[in-house]
Amino acid sequence: MADELIVDVRKRHAGGPEIAIALRLPLATHAVTVLFGPSGAGKTTVLRLIAGLDTPDSGSIRCGDEVWYDGARAANRIDIAPQHRRVGYLSQDYAIFPHLTVRRNVAYSHAARGWDIDGLLSRFELSGLADRYPRQLSGGELQRVALARALAAQPRLLLLDEPLSALDAPTRLRMRGDLRQLLASVQVPAIVVTHDRIEALALGDSIAIMIDGKLRQTGVVDSVFDCPADADVAAAVGVETICPARVVSRSAGLVTVEIAGARLVAVDIGDASTDVFACIRAESVTIERNPSGNPSSARNHLPARIVSVIPEGPLARVALDCGFRLTAIVTRQSEEEMRLREGEQVTAVVKATSIRIVPR
Repeated sequence: MADELIVDVRKRHAGGPEIAIALRLPLATHAVTVLFGPSGAGKTTVLRLIAGLDTPDSGSIRCGDEVWYDGARAANRIDIAPQHRRVGYLSQDYAIFPHLTVRRNVAYSHAARGWDIDGLLSRFELSGLADRYPRQLSGGELQRVALARALAAQPRLLLLDEPLSALDAPTRLRMRGDLRQLLASVQVPAIVVTHDRIEALALGDSIAIMIDGKLRQTGVVDSVFDCPADADVAAAVGVETICPARVVSRSAGLVTVEIAGARLVAVDIGDASTDVFACIRAESVTIERNPSGNPSSARNHLPARIVSVIPEGPLARVALDCGFRLTAIVTRQSEEEMRLREGEQVTAVVKATSIRIVPR
């Protein structure tokens, strides 16, 4: 317990689902945990409960050997004030004081009096901006000020609520890598809330998926994205094709499923369910215009009609009708070379290892 944050709480709040979450996070590894899920799932509420800014209806929050909240007995309820939890909290808008310079914002915390503020400004590349006011800073600079101020409080845990959402798209893209490096350099465990898949992949070591106030899956980021536990998690992590399917046979570690008359072979996850969902990421689907005489190693070759081709920058999203709707992502160069046009016939190719089967 000495090196863990243990959150086991319930909280009802107006306009959203009841929060019921049990979460254990190691604190000694300085890792970044992403709290991920759609808007309205309750992620920010969980962050505020940990920080002490909101109070649970019941349950407990423990950090190492300290009890931050325990509502087991109403008469003797423990509820440690936010300033005594040693948590650095970054809200979505950063909450920078507009009337204070960068230096005074960073040094605002009482705990910062023990810090070398000049060294902290240097670490976050803010030395040249120390005497400027927030209105004179860019979005990325404001974020660095907010993170430096949070660190100046000498926290044992950093909580970041959608830390990139206030930035424009080009700045957000650039700051993903910068934020990851900053979090790694400060050597403080962090929980980052986001609903953005790319941010989750870029920032997190581990991930906890929240949907409708409940914790649905936890694990290493890549593992959870590659192997969602159910259809709801698959949708949350951006799997484009999620189809009801029926298992028709199992053999040698493979399972054959039927979807709207089409049959696909996938890796058998070992569940005995007959009614399942087949989950396929768009980037796992290959399109062949004129199938060669030498078939590929992929087991699934599906005749398909192109329903639509939608440009997305250097990529194109291709909707296919294979008896069921299947989405593919190709490069714009491939789209032009194969002359992919609405209404034309192609072959969709999917490897068995690229189809995730989950119980229904």
